[in-house]
Amino acid sequence: MLKHQIVRKNLDALLDDLSPGDPFPSERDLAERYDVARETLRQAMRELLVAGRIERRGRTTVVADPKVVLPLAIGSYTEAAREKGMSASRILVGWSTDEADDDLAELLHIDAGATIVQLERVFTTGDVRVGLETTRIPAHRIPGLMDGFDYRRSLYAELKTRGIIFGRVVDTIETVLPDAREAALLTVDTRTPMFLLNRVSYDKDGVPIEQRRSLYRGDRMTFTAVMDA
Repeated sequence: MLKHQIVRKNLDALLDDLSPGDPFPSERDLAERYDVARETLRQAMRELLVAGRIERRGRTTVVADPKVVLPLAIGSYTEAAREKGMSASRILVGWSTDEADDDLAELLHIDAGATIVQLERVFTTGDVRVGLETTRIPAHRIPGLMDGFDYRRSLYAELKTRGIIFGRVVDTIETVLPDAREAALLTVDTRTPMFLLNRVSYDKDGVPIEQRRSLYRGDRMTFTAVMDA
């Protein structure tokens, strides 16, 4: 085993005796305890951060809660989290309108320059910011949405009340690092690994409903998918 892997194994054992929210020893204390260089210790701790076993809170490090595990599915992640007994909500970043560029117009089957409504929200569980979601919908499909929609609710449920029924979604998932703005909104640093989910949703007639860009913290979220043969 590499030296940092040995340290990681010792840190895992240390964490087994701690509870979520407990303070985690400092890098200096741990380096002295295991008689290793600070860089070796940092490499082991980076692995713990990615694995979601510890998390940064300002200048301190604490034992993390278990990762949020949600299914990849059509529907609201807020509602899915609540169904699992977790507290979940949204923080409004902002509403805006814009004109669809050529790429977005092609994705949504609308004319370039058509008005788009954009909703940007932070997804939270247990008061921890775990995701940043940006949804773009053709304005003609959702008249009055900006004035009457409660941003803390499920957008999918709202669209259903308007007679818009989801038929299928196409998801593309990759791993990325957040930029400075995204990191600030999610209260993490720019080294935190992220899942980037790009989705185009379609109604029962195959007409695009939305284009959504979702950035989820890799240290706090895990997704599952079930596929039948």
